[in-house]
Amino acid sequence: ALLSRGDLDAVSLCSPNAVHRAQAEAAFAAGLDVFVEKPIANTVADGRAMVEAAEASGRTLMVGHNMRFGAAMRWGHGVIASGRLGRVVSVEVHFASDTGLRLPEASWRLRPEECPLLPMMQLGIHGVDLIHYLVGPIRSVFARARAVTTTGGVVDNVVAAFEMADGVLGTMVSNYCTPVDFSLRIDGTEGALVGTPARLTFAPRAGGEPETHDASADGYASYTAQMQAFAEAARGRTAPETDGWAGTQALAVVEAMTDSIARTASVEVPLLRPHAPDHAS
Repeated sequence: ALLSRGDLDAVSLCSPNAVHRAQAEAAFAAGLDVFVEKPIANTVADGRAMVEAAEASGRTLMVGHNMRFGAAMRWGHGVIASGRLGRVVSVEVHFASDTGLRLPEASWRLRPEECPLLPMMQLGIHGVDLIHYLVGPIRSVFARARAVTTTGGVVDNVVAAFEMADGVLGTMVSNYCTPVDFSLRIDGTEGALVGTPARLTFAPRAGGEPETHDASADGYASYTAQMQAFAEAARGRTAPETDGWAGTQALAVVEAMTDSIARTASVEVPLLRPHAPDHAS
């Protein structure tokens, strides 16, 4: 019914993961630009199909990885890009929430066929995108998962070790059964970046004064910035920073974690777009 109006420029899909592909393809067929909340889809195959549909229609596809658009993350990116952190050595990410304890029993988020690897699919994938933005692509993962408060084959606690393209090692914890904690730490040979997506502190190794960028006063700024970026990309017919390939690359990491858990083995993450643009602003 929405697509039949005939007076739309774009749509924002804040719907369940399982219907993202069908809704996006219908919107592209109607000549509309599409903003879709993360994750782009439940499978890499569906993510690829959405990218191909966008490219075939000549329309814009952007994925809602809002956290990288926050002022603290932009500042942290600058610290790393400037070389002040030195050579990156390790990354630690902890994205947790008690959301699973508050979800209604019938929620689609508690159905593995509609939301595989909860909570990594819904929450931890934000951390994956931040790693890709700040440091670079994750190339292999080893993950384990278990159910703490959930039943019926649903996991609510996921822990993964990962290796990046240049050998940087890291860990990621994501669960839906503990108090809210969005934190990350990036250690380099010349210091460390520590904090949350909204508040980061750079502590230099040589004993200099720590620097903090606190953007937590406006909890919606990253959402506003990403929607402005979507509008600019759609109007200018330019590729948005978190385009379909970026969203599918983050999803590929989660899919590799799922495979790793099933096989109890380290799994390689495919690099879907070898020459992704660098957005440092």
